[in-house]
Amino acid sequence: MSPTLRIVFALTPLCAAFSSAAQSLPVPQTPPPTELDTVQVQGPAYDARREDTATRIVVGAEALRQHGDIGLLDALKRLPGITVGTGAPGRSGALSLRGLGAGYTQILLNGQKAPAGFDLDSLTPEMVERVEILRAPTADQRGEAIAGSINIVLAAGARKDIEQLSVTWGNSNGRNTPSVSWQRNRRADHRSSAITATASRREFLVEETGTGRAWDPQETPTVLRDTTLRASGHRDVLSLAPSLETTLENGDIFALQGFADASRFNRITDIDWTTTLGAPLQTTRYQQRTRIDVAQANGSVTWTRAFERGGTFTTKLRLGGNRERYTYREQGQAPDGQQNLEDHTDARLTVRDLNSTGKYTLPARGRHALQLGWEGSEDRRDEARVQRLLPVSDDRETWISDLAFDARIRRLALYAQDDISLSERWSLYAGARWEQIQTRSEGSGFSGSHRRDQVLSPVLQSLWKVPGTQGDQLRVALTRTYRSPSLASLIPRPYTSTNNRPLNPDERGNPALRPELATGVDLSYETYGKEGAQLSVGGYARRISDVIRTETQLQDGRWVASPVNGGTAMTWGVEMDAAVRLPQLLAGAPAVALRFNATANDSRVEDVPGPDNRLDEQVRFSSTLGADYQIRTGWTIGGSYTYRTGGTVQVSPGQFEISAYGRELDLYSLWSLGAGSKLRVSLANALHRSLYTGQGRISADGTEQLRRQRKASPLLRVQLELPL
Repeated sequence: MSPTLRIVFALTPLCAAFSSAAQSLPVPQTPPPTELDTVQVQGPAYDARREDTATRIVVGAEALRQHGDIGLLDALKRLPGITVGTGAPGRSGALSLRGLGAGYTQILLNGQKAPAGFDLDSLTPEMVERVEILRAPTADQRGEAIAGSINIVLAAGARKDIEQLSVTWGNSNGRNTPSVSWQRNRRADHRSSAITATASRREFLVEETGTGRAWDPQETPTVLRDTTLRASGHRDVLSLAPSLETTLENGDIFALQGFADASRFNRITDIDWTTTLGAPLQTTRYQQRTRIDVAQANGSVTWTRAFERGGTFTTKLRLGGNRERYTYREQGQAPDGQQNLEDHTDARLTVRDLNSTGKYTLPARGRHALQLGWEGSEDRRDEARVQRLLPVSDDRETWISDLAFDARIRRLALYAQDDISLSERWSLYAGARWEQIQTRSEGSGFSGSHRRDQVLSPVLQSLWKVPGTQGDQLRVALTRTYRSPSLASLIPRPYTSTNNRPLNPDERGNPALRPELATGVDLSYETYGKEGAQLSVGGYARRISDVIRTETQLQDGRWVASPVNGGTAMTWGVEMDAAVRLPQLLAGAPAVALRFNATANDSRVEDVPGPDNRLDEQVRFSSTLGADYQIRTGWTIGGSYTYRTGGTVQVSPGQFEISAYGRELDLYSLWSLGAGSKLRVSLANALHRSLYTGQGRISADGTEQLRRQRKASPLLRVQLELPL
């Protein structure tokens, strides 16, 4: 461990000693208090979105569970500005904010960067207390959030005693998705505890068709190929999320929180290629068998002390990691039907995470609420991979690739932030975060590398409540953010492809990658009315330097795709979200609760020629329209329609990616059966529109294009919630 991190982790006991000394300071003696009768006063609930100077959208557990989704990602796709991309067969796509994923959107778990390798597919809505969407960063969180942050806050402690069992069955395309979840919350005196356990199976069947074409520089067709893909399998998951919070006699608060998950993923993929023009592929029919076993766990302990003379100190220590075992088998046949491929690949991946944070809130002084803090962490990724190409004829020998890799990222951050009340209507948030990032990678087959980068991230946010209005306010934010390369992208290990060609290259990391840096501005206008009505309209802009993009080149006879740093880029957009009850718009209308959000995004990468020279996989427009209606007491129905654009993006000169348009209609009906029992029936993706994706390449040799069509199927779910 580096000396700087040793200093950080040593701060915790030192601060404990300091706080103990502060607690023991003499205070003036006061007469014993007079006991009075208890009087309960209940005021309006605090609205963080409306009142906090730092902008945030908060979505509670009830809204997340409204549709009875099995996975949390299914619920997140309906939230303002969030989109979920198209994933590999049986896997979820990337989570994006403002149309940008792939590291531009920061995923936080309980306010901290999610551990390296953490699998969001393991989370269910029952495990989550709330989700916060932060379009601009704050200094107490990493500035690795060019597009913004999504903070997933797991349920911790308990406000009241609850014990319930939820049983769900679903079916899509003839494949079942059963799950069972048990939740128990207990609160007594100065202690509260909560535990959620979930077991689920997701069976899947994915079918795709595709067509590959090529033309020479004179636009004469040279290649025409058709392909089919059929992938089937299942994913079994067992998750456990316990928490415990206790208040000691001196007022100190200790909180323990953990999460453990074990999963097994099995998939069989059959791929066929038929060539009607041009040379046939070397391998025209192959079957891939994939098995991935993952075990992940993380736990944290948090200590909070409030001083008698004002101010609080909070420190947190988190340990986590995951272990992955990967088994891959592939058999292929030549056009004449003879076997020409037998690939056996076995890999082992271990990720470990250590994180320490501390925050001291100074006693309130006039208009200021000043906080000082630190964060130190170390992420380590150890990987071993053995690939064997077995002989399939007498003239071939066994080829073996035995590679091992080790990558580490160490971070040290110091920050200060202040929430300043300038007047009754105007408040400022000012913060600055200095962060040092040390990256080291080494392994067999390549020389080791070591980098050290520093980022200073100032942030200024302002909230001004417009005079003469009941609930109008204006927000402005100036930010400095960054995007650091992932551990996997820094390791120059090869991932080989079957039928290697420009549109199906090998993949290799780049240890020389530098972080992207961005300077941005956010502006929004909000208005709030009665019965939860609200409207927010805003815009944003970011200027990004050292943009990371993928380039495909011919190396030693094989096409290889690697990430590289390019030039600068600009991205901008407008966004809005609203909630209103229909009677507020039309007198005498049914009491339907409406919600709507829309985000329009665009970008330009300066060193990639147009057209379509946008940031990789950016969604240009997304929106969701939702409605809920209580037919009578105990019976509620609702639905949501989600739309996102697709289209062509030029990710590097002459290299194109085609993303799918998305149109999804989700419906649900919820009945209260009495005694706390509930029955929910839902239909997801009722429109089951096919997804069209593809790739393209233009070079001096001509033009290549691959288009794919994936069939979609609706998912019918029945969920029963029973109190215990």
